[in-house]
Amino acid sequence: MKVFLIHVIAFISISSFGQTVSDRTITIDPYLSFQKYEHFKRLTLNSPDSPIEYLDGFNFEWGYTYKVSVRETKLKSTSSDGTQYEYVLNHIISKTKVPDTTQFKLFLDQSRYYHKVDSSEQSINIILKLINDSTYIYFDKVEIEVPENLKMLFNQIVEGKTSRVGHFIFINEKRIRLVHL
Repeated sequence: MKVFLIHVIAFISISSFGQTVSDRTITIDPYLSFQKYEHFKRLTLNSPDSPIEYLDGFNFEWGYTYKVSVRETKLKSTSSDGTQYEYVLNHIISKTKVPDTTQFKLFLDQSRYYHKVDSSEQSINIILKLINDSTYIYFDKVEIEVPENLKMLFNQIVEGKTSRVGHFIFINEKRIRLVHL
């Protein structure tokens, strides 16, 4: 009973400031999405049943579909970047490995920022970095294996000449393989 009263008081306190807080269960897709954000580009979470982009306290791994319990806060007003909700992880309900043959799409770009940067910002502007002759790291979040037959097209992206959608499969929790451009 005491815990229930604490939750009711917390809800009333938060609601009085124009925010609505609720616990809910959502699904998180096994891949991240490319987003053109307010001033730069980034990778964000996907969910078929919520507008979640970031989940505080959550450690995402590629190739797993998650069912999670979250605390969702509807903000009093929409942020300048369009954000209407904030999410905090309560707990993971399930984490299910998808088949390695599962294909997904991911937009590929070489630059983090929309504008030209000076030499002092160039290292943080580059989001596709070479690890070895066939592997790159993207946004410091996932390794991308590039097969020999796609290297010429992929190098155009690395050189900043083009941006495009790639089709991928999962290798492990930190690596994906490009299968089509």
